[in-house]
Amino acid sequence: MKIEILGTGCYNCVKLESLIDEVLQELGKSDVEVVRVDDEKQIRHHISLDEIPGLVIDGVLASTRELPPREKLVEWLSGVSVQNAG
Repeated sequence: MKIEILGTGCYNCVKLESLIDEVLQELGKSDVEVVRVDDEKQIRHHISLDEIPGLVIDGVLASTRELPPREKLVEWLSGVSVQNAG
């Protein structure tokens, strides 16, 4: 699994990264690649800059603009499909 956190370092971007780390530890997942994408050009490949933070899981845009609820992150990071994320 590959997780990309799209953001330029704002409070919510950092908070999202921290929350993801907590959930991954809680789930006992150590084989997940977590990458912070802070390059504006790469972020714009997925979303506009006014929609950060963004969360991409295995190439699928899972959320934008706000922190997803912890329960939703647990669901997504447990391996449940994010095709209908939102």
